[in-house]
Amino acid sequence: MNVPARKVAVALPVVLTILIAIVIGGLVIVQDQRQSHQVEEAEEVAQTYLAQVDAFRSSIIAKVDKADASDPGALSKVLDRAMAGPPRLGGAPAYGREHSASYAEAAQTEATVLRPFKRLSATLRRADISLTFITAARKVLELRATDYVGYGFITTSTRVRSELIPAFVKARDAFDRVPVPKGQEELAAKVHDAAQYVIDQASVLAARIDSRQNFSFSYQDEFQAVAEAINDYATRVKGDVAEAVAEVTADS
Repeated sequence: MNVPARKVAVALPVVLTILIAIVIGGLVIVQDQRQSHQVEEAEEVAQTYLAQVDAFRSSIIAKVDKADASDPGALSKVLDRAMAGPPRLGGAPAYGREHSASYAEAAQTEATVLRPFKRLSATLRRADISLTFITAARKVLELRATDYVGYGFITTSTRVRSELIPAFVKARDAFDRVPVPKGQEELAAKVHDAAQYVIDQASVLAARIDSRQNFSFSYQDEFQAVAEAINDYATRVKGDVAEAVAEVTADS
């Protein structure tokens, strides 16, 4: 082999190595650029989503603030309508999703964005049931025997049997049909028993009147004790609603 040929043979592998290195380097650069673009795309998608979430939350909070918190049933409906159609996180290339901090934050946000509002909604639904129960209980406890038989001596059992007893039976039965909030079974029994006490005593009164015997009874203590328990429960329910609303609106 002559000298020029030998030089070419020696130089050729070197040239090929350099060319391969250049190609590989170019591919790496292209790959890096592609990955950077994917991360940037994921970041842009995430930032757009997070901005939409901020607006979505602000809209819900504004509607909750404007609604009447004293009516949890109505407020629950307002909240449920406001929660409908939350923003959705858009798609992004796999590499971008995996390496974008903003996209990871957005994905976590999407999984939890409705959580505090759902907690509030659940609290409001429970409170609505509770207030219906409280209202029904108070209707029983606001009944007065004197509204049906008047004051003083009673010489005939007619009104006791035709008005007083039926009024308390109707109120008792109406209350018994009202759903009892979870954990308030004992309180419900106290309301029922208070009404039943008047019914039982009025029945004895009617029988004694018919027999020309003296009889009187009072139910003030029984009703007062139950009324105080109902008021305490109403205060707790109101406090639970206020606390739940404040938790949602605190950051507004």
